[in-house]
Amino acid sequence: MLIGNIKQNSISESYPFVVKDVLSKLTKIDLSALPPGRYELDGYDAEKLWFVILEYHTSPFSDFHPEVHKYHSDLQIMLSGTELMAWSIDTGNHPQFGDYNDKRDILFYESDHIDLNIINAMSGEFYLFTPNVIHITNISNKESEFVRKLVVKIHNDLLVGGL
Repeated sequence: MLIGNIKQNSISESYPFVVKDVLSKLTKIDLSALPPGRYELDGYDAEKLWFVILEYHTSPFSDFHPEVHKYHSDLQIMLSGTELMAWSIDTGNHPQFGDYNDKRDILFYESDHIDLNIINAMSGEFYLFTPNVIHITNISNKESEFVRKLVVKIHNDLLVGGL
């Protein structure tokens, strides 16, 4: 897991190459003009890296199940609004909630017995959830709030040697 600011600074030089490159390319796009949906990023195979713009209202924690991915990392960037995110290291020993969905590269776990850490995610920050990190996002902080978020799906091949 990696947390950072989307603006380039001295610390961002230590980010994996693909994260630095994606952040740099995204600064050249008018993200506010893009409607919700899936987009490709120049220079990347659309099966290995793409991003989606999401708009939604946050919901209570109880509405979600913790999720994990096998082959992709989620680089989540808050464009507007705030939400809570929960995370924990995946031990692989948690009871599953359903089967692994290979088309979506997602597996859900039962919430019980997973000690989750809570983050108050805010605009201008990014959160990289790697496959060893269980996560829940879109959680309301007291009241439902409108959020606009960008999620970059990064195949782990692109992160090899970079974390």
